[in-house]
Amino acid sequence: MKNKIYSAATIISISLSVFLTACDKNPEPAQPEAAVNYALMMTGGTYPNQTTYFLGTKNMPTGTVETATAAEFTSSGMLFKYGKYAYVTTFGAPATLRKYSFDQQGKPTEIASFIVQGLKTFGAVDFVSETEAYAASNGYGGVPKLVKFNPTTMQITGTIDLTALQKKNATQVFYLSMVHRDDQLFMGCNYQNGFSNLADSVYVAVIGRTSGQVEKLISDGRTGMIWNGGTASSFIASSLVLDENGDIYVHGTGNGDKVPSGVIRIKKGTTTFDKDYFLNLKAATGADCLGLMYYGNGKALTCRSEDANNYPFDGETPSYTYYKVDLTAKTSLGVLSKDIPPVFGSYAFTTKWDDNTVYLNVPAATSNSIYSLNTGTGSVKKEFGLSSGICNGFAKLN
Repeated sequence: MKNKIYSAATIISISLSVFLTACDKNPEPAQPEAAVNYALMMTGGTYPNQTTYFLGTKNMPTGTVETATAAEFTSSGMLFKYGKYAYVTTFGAPATLRKYSFDQQGKPTEIASFIVQGLKTFGAVDFVSETEAYAASNGYGGVPKLVKFNPTTMQITGTIDLTALQKKNATQVFYLSMVHRDDQLFMGCNYQNGFSNLADSVYVAVIGRTSGQVEKLISDGRTGMIWNGGTASSFIASSLVLDENGDIYVHGTGNGDKVPSGVIRIKKGTTTFDKDYFLNLKAATGADCLGLMYYGNGKALTCRSEDANNYPFDGETPSYTYYKVDLTAKTSLGVLSKDIPPVFGSYAFTTKWDDNTVYLNVPAATSNSIYSLNTGTGSVKKEFGLSSGICNGFAKLN
């Protein structure tokens, strides 16, 4: 065996390393494993006596989710998700949006919040970046507002003047669903007189993000008023969705024999409705539909009404069925699964965080569950149930 010859510098270096290692009685502790990877929200009870439960779990839920570690709110709530944080609004003045993380025991910890006086909730929240987001506050009897805020600091950084969107014969305006593309924000507008839709048209506001001003209000009479307020960050069926090509699809509700429920389109690079595109959902599925839940490659889910007398509301029993639609081909792909019971349409939502699985809310007559859809095989299965009400938020935190 050959003898190894070390220089004096090498010997000193090795000795110093051994000495420091032996003397380090307080080594850098390993970072704790994340306590929460998933956030859940559910609301139980009947209005106005409702309780919302908000909690986190480390592992993908299975079995039945209980609420022992949940934060509780004495009203209905909505969950929004951006990055590793959850954002919560509950119904009741003043409209408040709260930002949450989770502690090592998995309990929600409020970081910061902001309020808009005179209104009761935030119907739509759209996140653009860590420093730019928009929140539409609504409430019957108040003048709705759209605020720009910094989701990192939770400071309101501006208020968009929406005077140009008002209609003199509308007693109420609700801003429902938002999506951003390039330097513009697209926001659905619902005009009402009392509690009745004012017109048989879709209305979408186009707002400049840099200018902070309304650029125009566009409308299309081939389908009816926007009804749902979901965004890419929320857990409610949307009315405006953005696909991979940069096209925006807009869902409108039906109004009896006047107009059918349908989907229209705002093509990439334009701020007008595409007159050559219309998916008549009533004709395609056999009944009017509620909401649009896009999950990629031109495919989406919608909820077909099985009770025309209640549409677009929910009755005492669930009366909507999940249907698959092909937005590109403008056709229905049929019922999602006969194994999924009828649902309450106003609570329908989907969420996904990989290319293979879509999770969907199934608020049924006697149970509340989350199911999954394998986008490759088309198979559907129940993932877990909820013990204390209807799910109104399920997110994987990045």
